[in-house]
Amino acid sequence: MAAPTVRDRVLGAVIGSAVGDALGVVAETKHYGEVLQNYGDFRGFRDLEALGVRGKELGKVTDDTVLSDLLLDCIIRHRGIVDAHLFAAEWERFEDPVDNPDGEPVARLNRVHWIERIPYYRNRLREIPKREFGHGEANATNAIMFIGPVGLLCAGDPHRAAILAADITAVNQHGRPRDVAAGYAAALARCFDPAATVEDIVGTGLEFTRDRKHVQEMDAMVSLARQCRDCDEFIRRYYAEILGHLIPFQDLRHEGGINPWSGEPFCVTWNSSEILGPALATFLITEGDDAAEMILACTKIGRDADTIARCAGGLIGAYRGLSAIPEDWREYVLARNRWLRLEEKSEQLAAIIEDRIRDTSDLARRILGR
Repeated sequence: MAAPTVRDRVLGAVIGSAVGDALGVVAETKHYGEVLQNYGDFRGFRDLEALGVRGKELGKVTDDTVLSDLLLDCIIRHRGIVDAHLFAAEWERFEDPVDNPDGEPVARLNRVHWIERIPYYRNRLREIPKREFGHGEANATNAIMFIGPVGLLCAGDPHRAAILAADITAVNQHGRPRDVAAGYAAALARCFDPAATVEDIVGTGLEFTRDRKHVQEMDAMVSLARQCRDCDEFIRRYYAEILGHLIPFQDLRHEGGINPWSGEPFCVTWNSSEILGPALATFLITEGDDAAEMILACTKIGRDADTIARCAGGLIGAYRGLSAIPEDWREYVLARNRWLRLEEKSEQLAAIIEDRIRDTSDLARRILGR
């Protein structure tokens, strides 16, 4: 079978990410046992719809994709030239209304979490350096959730992807979360190498994360995946052997918020290794050959499921192309988020990437005198 084209990989990653986000949100903040009890062995949006899950909101993306949309706009506006300063300038457009074919114009700032509004307001204080907006922010998963387009932009160049990701995410994060975002961007960039195997891509994600603590945590998840027959076994053992042992079971406790299913605080994490780690683990278990199983597993794991499944959808989409993402899932999400213009922007990004690859090749020939 022929390798996917650049265009196919870009569409697969952008749309696959949105699909994962929209599916994963139904399990966000939940324990995997609660997901199983409430939804059973669901296989997609139609199953959830039959259960009455989230009503008319089912299939809508979250703040993850909204932030990624802002980054996509920045990359497209500057024809592939992007850094922390340019992305900070893009945040000034966060309140600009976006045309919506299905109703009132969308104000993206109203669709993000409060923690993501802080850099927006800091951006108005001109004396704060652009690369320091993220200082003092909670160490959350806000970096990896939106950085995917940078990994695609750097197709075939994991090192450049990691460095650029670490720079751009300084706008809204500091510390270790930026390292994991760098690892994810690098893994996406590696997906464009036709010779890259699943093992190569997993290894790239770990290698370019760099941070010792998060690499140790994710390496344990990947090692566990190698022992598991399927994703269900991985999820069970992940809760039994990783959470509460290597990393805390609860990294975030909403004050006064008790999950009625477990009687405990809501099952949430802001630990970025719990985003990339499960995505790499399920990628390995499914051998990069079953997008539906991979995205479903990253949804059913619960906790920060929308971001985990978004990361998984982007990874398998970049590796296998658009056709790997189930067609009915794509149609379901695209129809409910038309204001994002995901297909149109994916096409524009793909054209920019193809131009960059050609320009880089021409420059290499000139430098080498060939």
